Amino acid sequence: MQSKLVASRDIIICYNRSAGITFPIPSHRKVLLEELGFMAESEPTLPGFDEILPRKPAAALAVIEAALRLSRPGENGRPEARTAVIVDYAEMLAPAADLAHMSSQDRTVLTTLQRWAVDREIITLGSPVFLITENLADVHPVLRSASSRIEAIQVPLPDTATRETYITGLCEKYAEVPLEGITVPQMARLTAGLKRLHLEDIFLRAEVDGMPVTSQLVKERKRDIIASEFGEVLQIIEPETDFSHIGGMEHIKNFFRRSVIKPLQDGNSRRCPMGILLPGPAGTGKTILAEAVAKESGINCCMLNLGKIMDKWVGSSEANLDKALQCIEALSPTIVIVDEIDQSGLSRDNSGDSGVSNRLFKRLLEFMSDTRHRGSVVFVGLTNRPDKMDAALKRPGRFDKKVPVLPPEAGERADIFRVMLRKYQIENNLKDQELVMVAEATEGYTGAEIEALVLKASEVAEDAGVRSVDMEHLRYALDVYRPTTRDIEVMTRLALEECNDLDLLPPAYREKLAEKRNIKKLQKQEGRQRRTM
Repeated sequence: MQSKLVASRDIIICYNRSAGITFPIPSHRKVLLEELGFMAESEPTLPGFDEILPRKPAAALAVIEAALRLSRPGENGRPEARTAVIVDYAEMLAPAADLAHMSSQDRTVLTTLQRWAVDREIITLGSPVFLITENLADVHPVLRSASSRIEAIQVPLPDTATRETYITGLCEKYAEVPLEGITVPQMARLTAGLKRLHLEDIFLRAEVDGMPVTSQLVKERKRDIIASEFGEVLQIIEPETDFSHIGGMEHIKNFFRRSVIKPLQDGNSRRCPMGILLPGPAGTGKTILAEAVAKESGINCCMLNLGKIMDKWVGSSEANLDKALQCIEALSPTIVIVDEIDQSGLSRDNSGDSGVSNRLFKRLLEFMSDTRHRGSVVFVGLTNRPDKMDAALKRPGRFDKKVPVLPPEAGERADIFRVMLRKYQIENNLKDQELVMVAEATEGYTGAEIEALVLKASEVAEDAGVRSVDMEHLRYALDVYRPTTRDIEVMTRLALEECNDLDLLPPAYREKLAEKRNIKKLQKQEGRQRRTM
């Protein structure tokens, strides 16, 4: 940005609270001092130790304002600006603090920045002032409001093409640090969500350790960087589970193949839903299903923890959400898993926290319903209690599809038994007919409870000194294991009520609902006939 401004301005001023007023072009200091009626015999030796130009914000901004009013004759005879100003770490000058708790000097600085934005002379001259901050939410709200006349320009995280170009340059810069087992395009895809600074950090780490850059190093550094940047708010997931690890749910798998995976791979954004809500009882496999969709589609996957966004510090909650949403955009195409979305604590009705939850909720709704994200960001919400979610969050355009994930039927339970035995590499001599018998005896069990039952049978066999699990071990496990099936019926009913497309229901449930509808129609017809008699 500085190089662009040099061509059109005589004076480029940079300012921050630590270094004070500095100049990217040293000669610009002399020009400014002469224009303001000062003369300096020597240049400052260290940033922040200028003997003439003040460093404290209020005094420094007064000097900068005088510079903003300097003009020169333009081509058409009208005066034009000579000065451009870059204020770095703007959040340190005008933090997102409560006005009542700001010092007198901080309020003076805030007022000065507000005044510059509406000053006719500065606007007429066209003297630009750039306020630089890492997170917009860290800057005081009055400077972010629409009436401030300050335009917010979001600088996005580098996309895949930009990262690939930058990594190519880093390979030349760090020629002694080779890539091993990974290509530049592969590294560009793996580093989605990282800044240029983070990319160079990976090469520096490899250089210090005397090691090549490998995919393992990239994944480890990315995990550490994301954790330090976002804490528990956003987690990058590297799914290892695909549909072959999930028993049953064939109708749901087929839905995801047709409406999510294939459209994402083909770039068919029109077919891809903005979001998918997976309501259903606990333990039915909602989380593993969402991760498997990301694995099958081959795109990025992250988990957004809305419950961790709230912070006790003023402005921190908004900053947490803004950073997370910016990273999600950089990760696109991506699947965003929101677990226990009904317990996020965000809604339109929350008024006990000075409106913070309301503002966060509104920002989230705006992001989720932004049609520019269709086909690149797919939200997958997981919930046991959809009735506790705000209606605005559940509407089409945010969660277009609502797919109930219900306790498995007998045939699906037998399939889950097979998957769990294979998952844990449990030796067994169980026949298909025996698994079907056990499946029929586990009516109402969820996938998580079947998993616990299989592990219990394995423990029984191991305690008996037997390597292979047989039917007797499963029968014993079935006798002693007590499933936590409480509330499953209620959660199943809520999930069914939430479904907005009968094609998304298991065949058995679809038939039951059709029967109920037919009965209701007959009852209505009989009622009308009685009234006419």
